[in-house]
Amino acid sequence: MPRDLDTPPPERLFLPGPAGRLDATFERPAGNARGLVLHLHPHPELGGTRNNNVVRHGALGALEAGCAALRIDFRGVGKSEGAYDQGVGEVDDAEAAFDWLERQGPGLPVFVWGFSFGSRVGLELAGRLAERVAGYLAVAWPTRYYSWPELSRWPDRAEFLVGDQDEFVDLGRMAPAARHGAPVRILEGATHFFPGQLHEVRAFTARALERWLDAEGWAG
Repeated sequence: MPRDLDTPPPERLFLPGPAGRLDATFERPAGNARGLVLHLHPHPELGGTRNNNVVRHGALGALEAGCAALRIDFRGVGKSEGAYDQGVGEVDDAEAAFDWLERQGPGLPVFVWGFSFGSRVGLELAGRLAERVAGYLAVAWPTRYYSWPELSRWPDRAEFLVGDQDEFVDLGRMAPAARHGAPVRILEGATHFFPGQLHEVRAFTARALERWLDAEGWAG
């Protein structure tokens, strides 16, 4: 994937997780970070990893917005320890990564970003840590395969991106997002992995983060 940002090289890390170490990539923006973003990948049993192209373009969007980006492999993926846990333990993995990321920039807002399975895990995490999550971004929330979680509190800020040709998304089941005041952007012609439209994932991520950062006066 071509990089057009003058940023430091990615760092390969192993983070402590509840089922063992988590393989991760941490990327910093060119200047002082305005925020921090945790990126969560698609389904582990369908080949999902932190190096998925949609996830990587989401990370580029975060860097473009002046945020540091952390991508993790869930338990049992790549060199992350443990085994797939039906999306339950994966929320715990995400929380451990969120805790680590929060410590990298005390006082900076921390956002959660997820693609497909990772967006479902991310929403559960954002509900669990609602007081600490500055915002939640979801790409291709897979409504054909998962029901919406029962959350005691939705994140204060949330936005969704879905393709109108996505085989994993039933647009008629996106209503809960709108009911909670979360904008849903529908991208014409896009299928699940956004072939030919990955730049739209990056732009969606960058623009949403920039709006939130500017609105709250988070300058880094």
